[in-house]
Amino acid sequence: MACITVRGCRIGEGRPKIILPIVEQQEAAVLERGKAFAALPIDCVEFRADWFEGWQDAAALRRCLAGLRSVLGDKLLLVTLRTWPEGGEADASPAARRSFYREVWESGCADLLDLEFFPAGDTLPELIAQAHAHGVKVVCSSHDFARTPGREEMVARLCAMQAAGADLPKLAVMPQSRRDVLALLAATAEMADRHPETPVITMSMGALGGVSRICGEAMGSAMTFACAGKSSAPGQIELDVLLPILDRLALS
Repeated sequence: MACITVRGCRIGEGRPKIILPIVEQQEAAVLERGKAFAALPIDCVEFRADWFEGWQDAAALRRCLAGLRSVLGDKLLLVTLRTWPEGGEADASPAARRSFYREVWESGCADLLDLEFFPAGDTLPELIAQAHAHGVKVVCSSHDFARTPGREEMVARLCAMQAAGADLPKLAVMPQSRRDVLALLAATAEMADRHPETPVITMSMGALGGVSRICGEAMGSAMTFACAGKSSAPGQIELDVLLPILDRLALS
């Protein structure tokens, strides 16, 4: 599997890199969480801007991003505007999303930017190119909170993200059975073995899919989302529980 290096963090090498999400509405609370997370043994903080009440206010957004960049030190900053169809809080038109993305990559604060696969549509390659032009890596994401597609469909979706130029294709699906969890893991392993051009991030959500959040090093998922208090998706494991498991399962 390929590896990308961001701020010295080698994503795709060794155990899955840990991401903690910030899901706060007020700037002060966002920065307070960021400061607390900076002291934890994690790799990346996700700013879920769709929860932030000022995400449509360019000045407020830039101020919050600058504050986060300051308190996070060397921790990676992933910025995400998750829309309603993808399980988020933002009712964002294509124009509003594009304006948001522009503010993020022009701010110089983000290391990683989440771009949603289906909402972006034909504009995805252009958006990725713009992010790259500003030195920002792209997590291209797709979420299905109702089902788990077949293995072939999941692999095809991740490959399409690679073809569009994404640095980190991401897929999150909801299992309805044990077989669904196995299908997600099989798709992840296939990407690592047959399509290793980029690292990938995958997860099977909910309690049933919990195993997918801990076995990334063996199966091929380069990052995993944990929580420290508030979670941003069903099935995220508390950081203090996840850390010793990842240590125990480390392959090297």
